[in-house]
Amino acid sequence: MRISAIEFDDAAFKACALATGFENTEDVVKLVCRNKGIRSTKGLEYFTGLKLLDVTRNQLEQLDVSNNLLLEELFAGNNELQSLDVSKNTKLTHLEVFINELTEIDVRENTQLAEIYANKNELSTIDLSNNAELTDVRLSGNDIEQVDFGDNDKLEKVFLDKNPISDEMISMLKNKLQNVEFKI
Repeated sequence: MRISAIEFDDAAFKACALATGFENTEDVVKLVCRNKGIRSTKGLEYFTGLKLLDVTRNQLEQLDVSNNLLLEELFAGNNELQSLDVSKNTKLTHLEVFINELTEIDVRENTQLAEIYANKNELSTIDLSNNAELTDVRLSGNDIEQVDFGDNDKLEKVFLDKNPISDEMISMLKNKLQNVEFKI
């Protein structure tokens, strides 16, 4: 589809899409719209070839990436997201959603995920047991009481500081993550 034919809701998002220099959405594999004051990404659904999307530091309350099935890297930190569904983004390897208002995020379908940065949200629990490729997990400043890493042996960094994790859970995690850079 021609980018100029899309009915965008947000002029800043339209300008960012047009600035790619491509005429057709299927040719765009990287869309960087960082700090543009964007409030809506309506039209993003037509960018089905995207591998990287960066909408960091905007004013997004919603983000629908369900049609962006090739997405490998998603940068959506420092917005106002209250929910985000990445269950269809099975190629995702890098996810940044820090400084949002997320109360949950389900990454069980993202089995290729290597890095997740979800600091400063309102997460109370997260299941990372299906994410055996994870190397870097940053979940500081949430409401997390429990986290399940499954049998992941690739972890290099785990930051869980500023969470109300029980002493029992801390002890279990320290035993499990002995060779990991660990902050709690």
